[in-house]
Amino acid sequence: MISSLRRNRPLLVTLVIVLAVLFWMTRRYEPKEMASILLSGLTLGALYFLVASGLSLIFGLMDVLNFAHGVLFMSGAYLGFTAYANPRLILNTLPFALAILGGTQAGHWLGGLLPARLKTGWPEWSFPALSWLLALVLLLVGVRGFNLEALAAATATASGGAVSTALAQEAAGAYLPRLALLAVAGLLLGIGLSRMAAAQVRQRTGWTALVIGLILVAAAFAMVPLRTPGETFLLGVSSNVRFVLALVVGLLAGAGLGALIESSLIRPLYSRPVYQILLTLGLSFVGTELVKSVWGTAGFYMDIPAFFNASGDNCPSPSLWSWFSDHCQSINVLGRPFPSYRLFIIALGVIMFVAIALLLQKTRLGIIIRAGVQDSEMVQALGINVRRIFTLVFAIGSALAAVGGVAAAPFLGVNLGLGAEVLLQGFIAVVIGGMGNYAGAAVGSLLVGLARAFGDQLVLSGIRMPWMADVVRLSPSIARASTVLIMALVLLLRPAGLFGKKD
Repeated sequence: MISSLRRNRPLLVTLVIVLAVLFWMTRRYEPKEMASILLSGLTLGALYFLVASGLSLIFGLMDVLNFAHGVLFMSGAYLGFTAYANPRLILNTLPFALAILGGTQAGHWLGGLLPARLKTGWPEWSFPALSWLLALVLLLVGVRGFNLEALAAATATASGGAVSTALAQEAAGAYLPRLALLAVAGLLLGIGLSRMAAAQVRQRTGWTALVIGLILVAAAFAMVPLRTPGETFLLGVSSNVRFVLALVVGLLAGAGLGALIESSLIRPLYSRPVYQILLTLGLSFVGTELVKSVWGTAGFYMDIPAFFNASGDNCPSPSLWSWFSDHCQSINVLGRPFPSYRLFIIALGVIMFVAIALLLQKTRLGIIIRAGVQDSEMVQALGINVRRIFTLVFAIGSALAAVGGVAAAPFLGVNLGLGAEVLLQGFIAVVIGGMGNYAGAAVGSLLVGLARAFGDQLVLSGIRMPWMADVVRLSPSIARASTVLIMALVLLLRPAGLFGKKD
């Protein structure tokens, strides 16, 4: 019993603090006000958790502090909004990505057919370097003059106003040569990547790579005549279907970006933690500028899907059970309406927490990940490709952040400052919970969300002192500082965080 209490002491201390605050709130606020504050805190906590969980997973396995995580969150919001409200941007850029990826797969197969040593008299590295140089030239020529700004300007809030699809979209006669150039650029890139294995044990790539490459290139060309009909079809389906599509796009884009960042930029710097910090900080600035160059500086607002936005005589819904039939935009909670979409954000956070927890605790992959956290060299000695596991974990963490961005878009809006604020709160949650501890990230996010909601309420209502007749009004900065104060208090009591372990 005593050992169990010692083992769970951080959780018990957290529960005591939360219960004490809740007891104080019951003495100060009416039940309906307290319920609204708690639900608002849970909403923010769920969003912060989607960022903090990825940060915790990545740091726990790879000791990488990813300061670009906020940009991934923001990118998820922009891409989700694009899939929801402006699919023409995706339909006109996805063929480019397919052509490059398909050409790279085919080039990797073709490079495997070449002899291990080329009798040219040149250094071995010169051939892949030349291939990549030609690939870069073709890539620049292929995208030269392509108007992304016009494609992104589908709404009146876009920079410069809306541009119609007929004017924004490039004709097939000019678009097809771009695809051909990008496919050849991908082919040269794949050949160069294959030749880089010359100094290692060379294995001939199977036919699968060629088949996959040809399928991807064929799909890219097949999408060209379907761009306009595809946009019409997607904008014609219900907002619920488009919202699900936005979540899927955010998930896949986040995972892809995370895998690309880890495999190409982070991997060479595992032994240089300071360089990792500088790199991810640089990526955060570069990513923000890339988003600005595509979508402009104007913000967007993503409509709440119809499933959470019905109105009528029966609204707000008298109970959660009734909401499943009327789908009102708000639900009565102890006599006060609360937006139903915020309850969806809370449910999404819970679902993601349970899914990742089951992955880590109940699957073979989770066992490998947890073993890699403890001793990556031993896992590598057992014949498991730890680098591939690293890439997968980075992709999962990035996907969580991107999904959080999509979910936050109808709640917080879509703007360039979205990632920075959420990243700060995510780091605070990770520090409070304990660096690298997944459960700690969940508890820390919950505490940060509740503290922010409670701080906002204090700013609105003020504090009445017993010896003062007037209410003391607080600055809005107090609400933002409340989370930092909690972090400082936790670190004073437990420098490693609530669930962290001392080295």
